[in-house]
Amino acid sequence: MSQLLISVIHRHFDTTDSTNTQLIHAITGGTHNHTTHHLYTASHQTAGRGQHGRTWVSGVDNVLLSLYVPMGTDNFQLHALSGLISLVVGYKLANLPPIQTINSHRQKERLPLIGVKWANDVGFYDENMGVFNKLAGILIEPVFKKIHDKNTLVGVVVGVGLNVNHAPIIKDGLYQATCLRQFDIHLTAQDLYTPITNAILQAVQICNDCKEMIYLQSFVDQFNQSHLLTNQYVQIFMQNNVADSYAQGKCIGIGQQGELLLQHHDSITPIFAGMAQIYKDNP
Repeated sequence: MSQLLISVIHRHFDTTDSTNTQLIHAITGGTHNHTTHHLYTASHQTAGRGQHGRTWVSGVDNVLLSLYVPMGTDNFQLHALSGLISLVVGYKLANLPPIQTINSHRQKERLPLIGVKWANDVGFYDENMGVFNKLAGILIEPVFKKIHDKNTLVGVVVGVGLNVNHAPIIKDGLYQATCLRQFDIHLTAQDLYTPITNAILQAVQICNDCKEMIYLQSFVDQFNQSHLLTNQYVQIFMQNNVADSYAQGKCIGIGQQGELLLQHHDSITPIFAGMAQIYKDNP
């Protein structure tokens, strides 16, 4: 049984609206100390939130987890907020031991591997159907608290939804869902609370190390090697508007600020926000 890297105060809900929402309110309202780590998990959410204002749809015995990480200079505290944190968390989740086990089998069978899709969706592409199958999603939110009459950034809440034993039906068709059980991995949500929390804490340390250029470039290289969009032709949509793309081109990786780099003819365009999808037919 793996152990947490540090002491984290953990509260579990049978049902809540959103673990991210509840944890943010607990920090800003003074229920919890904003200088210490706090973990919220839930068996069921009534108003789970995802990226781009979307609703996070989950199911029975899936991971619904939020970890509050304070700003600070100690180990596993976040030294500075940057766009990299989202990508590093996604990268670390895509390398969880159960997913590594799945990928070792899929590699032998020459099937698409589970990886991270910019910015931090974890899953794989069904190349025959041209659809992204999402295993996990991440929502990172800054937490501001009034200190001495000034709104101060005191930390971030990292929310993770990971489908363990149930793959919900996604009605809008932007992507489909998959779960660990569909890959013959039999775990409970509780089995993954510690590994996921440790993965987030390790991601925080990587972000802190990335203030040094040698570590930053090392992470960018590692991310690009496992990035599902690298060398693919992609379109970028703003939030949920999939009718019109505002950028397109060949993905050549990410830059040092976590931006997506698209090459179109002889120019390279940095993309800092949006939803990326692979072309069904490359231009």
